[in-house]
Amino acid sequence: MNTVQLRQKIEKQLNQLSPERLALVSEFLDSIEPVEPIESSSLRKLSPIKRGKIAKDLLKFAKTWQGDDLEDCLNFVHETRSKTQF
Repeated sequence: MNTVQLRQKIEKQLNQLSPERLALVSEFLDSIEPVEPIESSSLRKLSPIKRGKIAKDLLKFAKTWQGDDLEDCLNFVHETRSKTQF
């Protein structure tokens, strides 16, 4: 299948998707877009990582779970995690 045929096939498939599934496709495409390289000079502008933070400081990154697979994800974590070695 050449590029033109593949694009036609994808366009036909996109036209048949529900708005919810179309949003998922858009999110996927966003995730595989090439990331522009970061200039090394811009890295110098970043503030340093501060150590000694407490868990309360991480709450600003917390969000609510979206989806119905929380139990499956938790089971996967329990099945695949390794024991801690000190």
